[in-house]
Amino acid sequence: MSQTDLQPGLASSGRRRRIAGTIVKWGLLAAVLVFVGRALYRDFSEVRWSEIRFNGALMTLAVATVVVARAIVFLPYALLVGRFGHRPPWSGMIGAVWVSQVARYVPGKVSSVVSMALALRRYGVPDQVAAGTLVIVDGLSVVIGMLLAIPITLWEPVRQFLPMAWLWCAVGMAAALVCLHPRIFAAVGNFLLVRIGYPPFASLPRMRDYVRPALALALTYVLFGVGYWLMARSLGAEVAPADLGIFTCAVTVVLIGGFLAFFAPAGLGVQEGLLLLVLGPMIGTGPAAIIAVLMRLLQTVTEAGLGAVGLALLRHAPRGALTAGPPPQPR
Repeated sequence: MSQTDLQPGLASSGRRRRIAGTIVKWGLLAAVLVFVGRALYRDFSEVRWSEIRFNGALMTLAVATVVVARAIVFLPYALLVGRFGHRPPWSGMIGAVWVSQVARYVPGKVSSVVSMALALRRYGVPDQVAAGTLVIVDGLSVVIGMLLAIPITLWEPVRQFLPMAWLWCAVGMAAALVCLHPRIFAAVGNFLLVRIGYPPFASLPRMRDYVRPALALALTYVLFGVGYWLMARSLGAEVAPADLGIFTCAVTVVLIGGFLAFFAPAGLGVQEGLLLLVLGPMIGTGPAAIIAVLMRLLQTVTEAGLGAVGLALLRHAPRGALTAGPPPQPR
C-alpha cells in the first residue's frame, strides 16, 4: 500500500479523534456545570441573609485587590520575553497579555497562545518566542502555585481525610522543586510548545532568569489570597489574620485547578466547585457559595475590561521592536 493510499485513512482517523476529543470536553464541561450548579443552588438556599454582615469598605478593598492581581499578570511575561532578545514597548506587552487572558474564554487552551503571538508579531517578536514565553510562564505559574498550595495538606480538615498529610506535603513540595530543574522544565516546555504546533527552542533562558517572573507570579497569588480573604471578611465570615496563609493556599488551589481543567474555558465551573470544596469548611457553605459567584462575576468583568483596554493599547502603541540583545545561553 502506497503512502498516498494511507493519507485518506490517516486524515479520517485524525478527524475522528478530534471529534471524540471535542465530545469528551463538552461532556465534561456539561457534567461539571450541572454538578456545581446544583451545589450552588443548594448552598444558596441555606444562606441566612439576615446573618450576613456586609461591610462595603472591605468589599471595595477586596475588589480593588483582585483587580490589581488581575492587572499585573503581564509582569512575568514582560520580564521573560526580553530574555529571548526582544523588548516590545510596555504598552504593547501589557495589551498583548490582557487580550490573551480574554482569549481563555474561547474553548481550547490554544486561543490565548494564538492571541499572544498575533499581538506581539507587530513588534517583531517571532511567533515561536511569543508562544514559548506564554507556555513557559504558564508552566512556571503551575509550579509556583503548587509550592504555595501544597501546604493546605497540613490543614486540619484535610488531614482528617489524608493519612500522613505531612508526608504528602513533603513529597509534593519536592516534586514541585524538581520540576523547576532546568532540564526537566525545559523538556516539558518544549514538549508543550511542539504539542501546540510550534518548533522547540534549541536553548532556553537560564534558570536564574526565571527568578523575577516567579516572584511576580507569587505576588499575584498572594494578592488573590488577600483579596478573597477580604471578601470573606466583608460578608461577616469569621476569618482571622492568622487564617490568611491557609486562605491563600486555598485560593491558589482554586486558580491552579481552573487553569489545568483543559475542558473548561477560563476554569468555568471548576473554580466555583473547588471554591465550595475548600472554602466551605473554613467560612461555611453559604458564604463560600456567595464568594464563588462573586469571584466569577468579578473575574469576567475585570478581564473583559482589561481586554478592552488592552485592545486600545495595542491600537495606539508604537509599532516596531527594541532589541534586548542576544538571548542568554543556558548553563
